[in-house]
Amino acid sequence: MNEGQERELRSFLRQTEGTPPPVFVGRDGVLDDIALAAGQVWEGAGGGMRGMEKATRIVQGAPGAGKSSVLNEIAQNPERLRREGVPVPLVLMLKSGDIEEPVDILEPLARKVNPSAAGDFLSRYSRTISGEAGVGLGPVRVGGRAEKSAETARPRARWKVFGAWAERHGGFERPIVLAVDEAQRLDHDRKHPVAKLFQSLHDGCGLPVVLVLAGLSDTEYSAGRMDLTRIPAGQKHSIGCFPEQEAEEYMTRSCAHFGIGTAGFEHEIGRLAEPCDGWPRHLHIVLKALGREALRTGGDLGKAEWERIRIEIMTGRDGYYGHQFSAEMKDAINLTARVMAELDRCQSRARIKYLMDGLHESDPRKYRFPVGMDADSFFVHLVHRGTLHEESVDRFACPIPSFRTYLLDQGGIIENPSPTSDVISNDES
Repeated sequence: MNEGQERELRSFLRQTEGTPPPVFVGRDGVLDDIALAAGQVWEGAGGGMRGMEKATRIVQGAPGAGKSSVLNEIAQNPERLRREGVPVPLVLMLKSGDIEEPVDILEPLARKVNPSAAGDFLSRYSRTISGEAGVGLGPVRVGGRAEKSAETARPRARWKVFGAWAERHGGFERPIVLAVDEAQRLDHDRKHPVAKLFQSLHDGCGLPVVLVLAGLSDTEYSAGRMDLTRIPAGQKHSIGCFPEQEAEEYMTRSCAHFGIGTAGFEHEIGRLAEPCDGWPRHLHIVLKALGREALRTGGDLGKAEWERIRIEIMTGRDGYYGHQFSAEMKDAINLTARVMAELDRCQSRARIKYLMDGLHESDPRKYRFPVGMDADSFFVHLVHRGTLHEESVDRFACPIPSFRTYLLDQGGIIENPSPTSDVISNDES
């Protein structure tokens, strides 16, 4: 471990959740499909028109699955999206919390596409207080009278205007990937201006721009509320645990990145990673614990106290579970645990909700809902907390086996309980 690697390791250990991992592994299928989407909107559907209908992609998963890591990877290394005959895409990554209206998308996109001409775009196309477009920095009409706008002019919320501006300044030199992180927070109906902007893009507005929405496992539901319809199953990616080989690759490459010599200690490191079930956030916790010990021993793992590392990892993993185990889930622990126990038989959205309602009706005190919630809202809450994750079309599971075990234990349920035949009728099972 040289001085630069030690510095980088210390910086990594200070990072909070949500920061990119030191190395990126796996997710090849997701990256390949985003590259395909960029090629689709660049090549168009024929007739000299770029853009493609229904090219939107969705990347969804539980907290800690690595959704943001996918977006960070394509933003930092867009060459990963290289495809024969198609220029390397330009990638703009936005946080949903920064998007209140269409201008919050078009303005940074203009700066990304052509920084030197972005000022012209912002001054030429502005919006008034009433939401109608004005031109330049001239008068703005308010209640029938003209007033001077003291604010910097803002662009109109239409792709047609954006495309016309781009063509006046050299056109598009490459496809654009517009990636929105934490997209499940875009709780808009189909009439919202941001939804309208996304609809135009999704329906094929003639521009080489593809929309990628990344978020929790109900991101697909949020997209549907915005009327982004008929997204094929192959364009919706549910990400979760790494396969064993990729989990090993993550640890090996991360240690090499920080200059942590692992030769002769592969077995010990494997024992640390094994309980992680390949879950990216748990592997992140393992790497931090190992990194702290490597700093303490000057990089010599021969002096490492492995039991000390294991205790730190267990503490970190319990802390992660404690964070995911919300107050609402604690209030409804019997209901939560029973849902976990029945996931092998109740996997669809409807059947899980039916189970909740049936349990509650059978014993309202024991199987209570959190205050102000019913089966619909509690189901959404469990998705947001990473307790339920849509692995395939309408097939939900707990994404981390050890988290499911943790929740069963909290509810005092032994693994593989007998079926609750009194709750689920033969017609529903």
